[in-house]
Amino acid sequence: MGATGTGPFENDDALDFLDALEDAGPDERRAKVEHAMGRVVGSRAYIEAPEMAEAIAAAVVVAASDDFESAIREPYLPRWIEDEPIEVDEGLEDLATKALHRALRPEDNEWWELWDEARATDDITERLSRYLETLGD
Repeated sequence: MGATGTGPFENDDALDFLDALEDAGPDERRAKVEHAMGRVVGSRAYIEAPEMAEAIAAAVVVAASDDFESAIREPYLPRWIEDEPIEVDEGLEDLATKALHRALRPEDNEWWELWDEARATDDITERLSRYLETLGD
């Protein structure tokens, strides 16, 4: 049975991404996070829900690495983020901010469309806005 919820880690694609980060080890995590976010930020094409879910999870990993307390209530928050956070700099914060803004853009975004059909866009907007605030936006 798959996981489905409005939280950034409450879907199978995000959970698979978190598993891949955990398996990757501390030295490779940042590159994987940057790649996931970069795919959606750099694209002008339609973004499929799995890619967006990974980018959102990556952006929240960045926010939690910068301020662990901001994500403490998230189910499935990996403990390694507290012990071995990704090193966050201004460039990574900017990429995470852009990824979250892309997620909240209804055009060309399957992830948004699915939540719109479920009438949950207010909830996802509220949840992601907290991480935008953590990232200084």
